[in-house]
Amino acid sequence: MRDTAALEAFFDGVFAVQLAQANVPGAEIVVVADGEIIFSKGYGFADLEKSIPMNPGTTLHRPGSNSKILVWLAVMQLVEQGKLDLYIDVNTYLDFTIPSRTISNREVPPITLHHLLTHTAGFEDEVAGIIVSTPDLLKPLDQYVKEHLPARVFTPGAVMAYSNYGTALAAYIVELVSGQPFAVYAQEKIIEPLGMSSTTFEQDLPGSLAWRVSPGYRWAAGQFVRGEFEYVQNYPAGGLTSSALDMARLLTALLSPGEETTVPQLLTAETARTMQSPQFSAHPRLPGMTYGLLEWEYNGYRVLGHIGDTFLFSTGLYFLPEANVGLYVVYNSAVGSEPRSSLLRGFMDRYFPEENTEQPSPRPIAPGTEGGYKGVYYSSRGNFSGVESLLRLAQALKVDVDSQGYLVLQAGAMAKRFGEIAPGLFQELNGEDKIAFAFQDGRAERILVPGPAAWLRLPWYQTPSFLLGLAGGGALFMLVTVLAWIKVLFRPRQRQGSFILPKVLAVLFILLFFTAVVLGVELLATVHPAYNVPLLVLEPSSTLNVLLVLTKVLVGLGALMLVTTIYVLAAKKGSLWQRIHYTLLTLSVLGVNVVFWQLNLW
Repeated sequence: MRDTAALEAFFDGVFAVQLAQANVPGAEIVVVADGEIIFSKGYGFADLEKSIPMNPGTTLHRPGSNSKILVWLAVMQLVEQGKLDLYIDVNTYLDFTIPSRTISNREVPPITLHHLLTHTAGFEDEVAGIIVSTPDLLKPLDQYVKEHLPARVFTPGAVMAYSNYGTALAAYIVELVSGQPFAVYAQEKIIEPLGMSSTTFEQDLPGSLAWRVSPGYRWAAGQFVRGEFEYVQNYPAGGLTSSALDMARLLTALLSPGEETTVPQLLTAETARTMQSPQFSAHPRLPGMTYGLLEWEYNGYRVLGHIGDTFLFSTGLYFLPEANVGLYVVYNSAVGSEPRSSLLRGFMDRYFPEENTEQPSPRPIAPGTEGGYKGVYYSSRGNFSGVESLLRLAQALKVDVDSQGYLVLQAGAMAKRFGEIAPGLFQELNGEDKIAFAFQDGRAERILVPGPAAWLRLPWYQTPSFLLGLAGGGALFMLVTVLAWIKVLFRPRQRQGSFILPKVLAVLFILLFFTAVVLGVELLATVHPAYNVPLLVLEPSSTLNVLLVLTKVLVGLGALMLVTTIYVLAAKKGSLWQRIHYTLLTLSVLGVNVVFWQLNLW
């Protein structure tokens, strides 16, 4: 490990492959051991246009969710001082009230800091507004946490569901208890004591720092697209700006609690041990959460840390508490988890190889139990009450069973096969991923995974295939109806005036429905040029407001069409064919409205 030449050769090989394969302009790596930095190096470019190389001590980047570590350290400092209690209702500290009921109107126990630090508070997720398009959209933290309070979905302590809002809420509690804005508290109590001179939560960067920030890049149409500074509204959860060497100083403080190192200690050894002890796991055989830190298991070693992703950066902070070794990696492109994971895997295999211990072989499930596993599942880190419920159509996980009896988990283009290694516990074939299933009445209701998330079985009427089929079938029937009616207009024949009102309602619904579809497509197609995400994720959208008004009108028109259909059938208005067709058309309309209702689009 102390052979820096060997470390350099190893990382040179890793990044030569990763930068080329993942289309990343630059990366940096820092390795810490026994309380000091033993290796650091940059690869590629921080700024392609100016040919500025990546430099761990000079280049600044956005660590993303690794910013959260400062929130959890702040909370634990105040716990250590007796100013915060991990196990009492957070409403005790807040100047507003978190409701006691879930969206299903269940009374649930209060949320505590223990729940916030383990991502088990039970909040739904919200993506829109975490990062905003311009600095003038940034709001003070107290305004943000009050205006963006998410719905409560799960009983606190029951389900892990990663929550950026939960981090903001904890940071706001630090503000209220300390009497300082969180950014000021973090600067005075964490950043400055650690000597992190290139680190700040400020987003109006002073000139001495601004010129050092890599713009970040994304790969599109065979070329790099230059990014721009990301303004993070929920700044405690992801708004830090730092250098790789500064983040290594933070890593050193986490790695050697209570020991004499090159950086001051932020917590006593006892508090640090509490922070780094396992606090919640979805399954006894799966890694879970400490207070704020994610757990992994590689080659029999326990690894702690966090990962971070913005639209333009991906970072990873990892350390082995028992071995007193850690590393920090940053890519100036949103490469996601795969390069980070392969880097860590390669590092562990080289320097901390697995001992020759016999592992159980994954085996097929018992014949006849296939139906208990098959189904469509949706992440607990999802939205359940707002328009972002639409994302479940793209984020569902399908579980099937292959001809050999192994489970096949498929999400998008990714598919993995799992076999059982213990009752309800599964391991990836030719891999190390482990998952577990929670059953109710012999049927899997939840997929448990390492880290702060779970997959929940969707009822059939909420699955993407059902909802898309309902919406697509309804739209097709409406389109065919309009074309048929247009054709009839050019046929000179006697018309039955008694059927004019039903047709007027139907035509109005169809016109407004396809107007809503066009607006929806426009919303999704209007993207930010640097981030390549829909603008409605980054800023308020008047078009979205119009769309939601339209869907409400469509629901009302659907109800009128249902009443009209009942009247037409009872009074036998029009011909038999007209009554049958209008009934089918109304059913199509109601199907579309069911989709609006299920996805909270009205």
